[in-house]
Amino acid sequence: MKKKVDKIWVGIVTGIVLPMIVMGIYYLSTYAHLTAPDFLKKMVFQSILIKLLSLCAIVNLGAFFSFFQTKNDRAARGVIFATLVFAFYVMISKVMGGTL
Repeated sequence: MKKKVDKIWVGIVTGIVLPMIVMGIYYLSTYAHLTAPDFLKKMVFQSILIKLLSLCAIVNLGAFFSFFQTKNDRAARGVIFATLVFAFYVMISKVMGGTL
């Protein structure tokens, strides 16, 4: 019987939501005195938003290994896909910003 968790979309959602949760934790622990839009403006102004996004995507490694160890290979592929989307966005942002 197939597992309900072993779906590509579960991995994609996990791979997108986990970095956002890490970003939220960073926001609440460091810049809680700012509103969320002001936090994002400050990150863009200081040119660290892209760096922060790429660091937040590291948590996908834990999700990938968790899915892989439990033999949820399709979900692990979804996490890899979401991570590649993050990496592509970071790469395009660096190329367009001239910081590559």
